[in-house]
Amino acid sequence: MKKFYLSSLLATFLVTSNLNAADPSLYPSSVTLMGGYTIFSQKSTLNNNKYYSFRFTQNDFGIENFGLGAFQLALDYNPDIPYKNSSDGVTSSIKFGPNLIWYMGNDSEITPYLLMGVGLEHLTNASKDFNTVDFYANGGVGAEFALRDDISLVGEAKYSYATPKRKGITTSLGLKFSFGQ
Repeated sequence: MKKFYLSSLLATFLVTSNLNAADPSLYPSSVTLMGGYTIFSQKSTLNNNKYYSFRFTQNDFGIENFGLGAFQLALDYNPDIPYKNSSDGVTSSIKFGPNLIWYMGNDSEITPYLLMGVGLEHLTNASKDFNTVDFYANGGVGAEFALRDDISLVGEAKYSYATPKRKGITTSLGLKFSFGQ
């Protein structure tokens, strides 16, 4: 699967290498659909698992302080996470929260960014009759590669912390669709 993502990224770069520079401020809003993989820490009781995300980003929200580039609402979903060395069934995680994004402007099709956020995580496990809501925090780095002015390929890696047993790194790849010019 990793080879497929890397091959797709390289092919996209070669086909679209004559684009203008990426500029997140061209459009005030965007939605991003992402998929990836969460790698939990060794102390975690959870196995590594697939991950899906939907994000709504507002680039022009009236705050110019600290070089802030965008405000984002993220909905992250880790379905059916198996436990390590256990028959406790599976746990599902749904995270919802705001992220702040700082874009690193440059003159190429690739726009790197920093991400920081907090939110609520809803965990469920039907076999253990477990249902709880906790706070989480995350931070990470990513890059947007402009396919067109309004469509970008997005790659991201972020560290997420909820408790010592639920922390890890999530890597993801997706498409960003910008609108509202």
